Amino acid sequence: MVFIHVLRVKCEPLEQSDFLAKQLDSVEVISQAIKAKPTADVGRGSEWHLGNIQEIEKEDAVGFAMGRTAMVTSPRFDETTHDFLEEETKRAPFTLGIFDQRHQACGIIRKPGVSQNATEIAAKLQTLLNATRFPRESNAKIIVDPVRDPTSFIEALQTASAVTRFSFYASRPNPHDVNRLIQRPAEEFTQAAGGERTKVEVEGEDLDRQVLTDLSQAVAAVGETATANVRPEPCARTKRIHLAGNPVSEPVAIDDARGLLFRMLEATREAYDRVRNARLG
Repeated sequence: MVFIHVLRVKCEPLEQSDFLAKQLDSVEVISQAIKAKPTADVGRGSEWHLGNIQEIEKEDAVGFAMGRTAMVTSPRFDETTHDFLEEETKRAPFTLGIFDQRHQACGIIRKPGVSQNATEIAAKLQTLLNATRFPRESNAKIIVDPVRDPTSFIEALQTASAVTRFSFYASRPNPHDVNRLIQRPAEEFTQAAGGERTKVEVEGEDLDRQVLTDLSQAVAAVGETATANVRPEPCARTKRIHLAGNPVSEPVAIDDARGLLFRMLEATREAYDRVRNARLG
């Protein structure tokens, strides 16, 4: 059994539109960037790479390996001279990932020393993908964020005596399955205004819980944030809660005849669908 981080991978248009930019859709830009096998300095002189590309066409997915290289000195005994030596060798710890083209989500195996932290591995993958020419030629930027579990936030909304305020952030348009009541218009406004993010806020005596539940799931699924003011009990003071749950980490069985990448893909889709579409309460 291994666990995967579930990440949302977006491709957002840049502020200045280049009329010479190639008109590629988001999934194609991201997929081409992965298949380019990029190398990039992700900070502190650490060089990371993508490789071992494996397209799974019938499943609309691309598998890959992701890791870093580092020079290390290791002791060695020379059988010919009977001398002990120190020799420099290159180590290359790596992990495996799968890009789900249907949901624009990515599953990456959680591995100590390489990908233990979801936020860190998301930032490294983002740097690698943007190091390729495909986002630049499409006048776009690839954004990678952990998908966070909205369960406790939604439960607090549904069990509160009243919800008096709700706010969320929206970036530029990209994912196909956003909430179309307000999330999509907010994204389109962000792009039209030349902004990076837009904050949307609503206040009332007691806001509709189902509308807020649907929106919270959509916000969590694209890696954005939300807050709410709730009154836990009648006549109690309101308190602020945040959609800042733990990054989703999904178990994957490795003794499956279908193969590890297929199981990672299934787990990524199951986790994403649970965050985006589950009904609580």
